[in-house]
Amino acid sequence: MEAVGREIRAARAELADAGNVKGILSLPTRKRIWQAMLDPDDDEVSYQHRIRLKIACVRHVLPVWYRGFPGDQRVEDMLALAQDLMDRRETDINQARMTAGTLLADVIDEAASDDVEPEVDVNTTEPNSIKNVASLVADAASLMVVSACHRDPDMDLWEEYDDMVDDDELLPDTLESSYSCASAAAGALNWQPREQTDVPARRAFWTWYLDEAIPTVLTT
Repeated sequence: MEAVGREIRAARAELADAGNVKGILSLPTRKRIWQAMLDPDDDEVSYQHRIRLKIACVRHVLPVWYRGFPGDQRVEDMLALAQDLMDRRETDINQARMTAGTLLADVIDEAASDDVEPEVDVNTTEPNSIKNVASLVADAASLMVVSACHRDPDMDLWEEYDDMVDDDELLPDTLESSYSCASAAAGALNWQPREQTDVPARRAFWTWYLDEAIPTVLTT
């Protein structure tokens, strides 16, 4: 906990820095926290911490999902699937991955073809549609399930990601759930202009992540 606390304090400083005008919590900073969260004596506990944190993030942005897809339970189903994988009640890993991939593909198609809110050209400065923003929650949920399929305690710290300093380098399909959730809260990805971004909402998400989500995961 001392090591985690030290990294969280550094993360708070990054988030509060006057130059951080978009309210971004960088991937390297988060990776240092995840590294500190590992229990060197218990791989299963480390895995549980990793997945429970992703579950907490997706739950936190469920209101964003329901704004775009009212009454749609598909993300709730993904949360239940991740829990079942974590608790070994679901053992068909291939089916779980397929279910996660199908969710994301379907939601992206629905957001793009919506008659009321047309697909947004990412090269314009128009704000994202409600369904496009909600699809980021589906992305986080899909990533959460795929991650739960891997019982590696340090999956998010794989060496091939060592040189990556920006979440957007992991686009289009290897993002990490907390980034997708922060982007859903902000209504924009990190690379998008500040004018398109709800910066206070992004900063609030990351503050919750540091001050509530991580300590809760580690102590319950």
